[in-house]
Amino acid sequence: MILLALAGCATWGGPFRRAPSPEPGTAQIELRFGGEARTYLLHVPPHPPRRFTRSEPYPLIIVLHGSGAAGETVRHMSRLDSLADLRDFVVAYPDGTRNWLGLQSGWNAGDCCGAAVRNEVDDVGFLRALVAEVSSALPVDPRRIYVAGFSDGARMAYRVGCEMSDEIAAIAVVAGSLTQRSCSPSRPIPLIAFHGTSDDEVPFTDSTYSPRARSRVETPTVVPPAVSFWASNNGCRWSEATHPAKTIHEVLFTGCRAEVAFFAIEGGGHAWPGGAQDGDDGDPPTRALSASAELVRFFLQHPLQ
Repeated sequence: MILLALAGCATWGGPFRRAPSPEPGTAQIELRFGGEARTYLLHVPPHPPRRFTRSEPYPLIIVLHGSGAAGETVRHMSRLDSLADLRDFVVAYPDGTRNWLGLQSGWNAGDCCGAAVRNEVDDVGFLRALVAEVSSALPVDPRRIYVAGFSDGARMAYRVGCEMSDEIAAIAVVAGSLTQRSCSPSRPIPLIAFHGTSDDEVPFTDSTYSPRARSRVETPTVVPPAVSFWASNNGCRWSEATHPAKTIHEVLFTGCRAEVAFFAIEGGGHAWPGGAQDGDDGDPPTRALSASAELVRFFLQHPLQ
């Protein structure tokens, strides 16, 4: 009984649908993939994007939850539904797979960590299938498909950047590290990343699984090894830092073939900046910066090239 109760934490209590629908609102969708039933939440805004008097296809943002959580968890933390309604994009929150006890949901993000990695779950294939299913039911702009993630979901977002750069226009990483040692995107892909310097779950300087940068990128402040690798891979030469708030250091890399932007939250923990706290035991997020607003702005400026 206790295990079942734990497994049900942060589960969806709203409407269910057998397939995506253009109907506005949020619903859970079941997708058969690899012989199993996978699920995701899909939020459709009240109106499609418009250019003058003509409707345009939707941008699609996929947001990946952290270890032990669910799509509903990161939906609550990020509060992206309200931005989707304001900026007219569709947002999907997939659920990772769980271990044999029904606990510890997560993603196969590369060389680390958890049951999904050990079981070699094809999460890249699942995300491709999700994009295809949503695109078959809604007018999705194939040049404006994006992936963001938190913690283990951020690691998965990096893997998406490594392996799906032909389909994904840009990625966003919140409190995550790169665990794909063989990362080699087929094209430079834009990245926006956020990390607290006092994160004790995914350390700011975690380099255990990150590939080495191919060339040295000079920075005016310390950046995580994964961000340095991405900047190097994108051909960035140097960077500059600004301080939009007392505890926020914004690093802008220049000379890049695809833009890289990074926000360090001084003293920040394992949290989604500007979002809701991750449960009673989660670290409090900073109020000096909204990761959701910044990543949406960044995404919509970077269609697939």
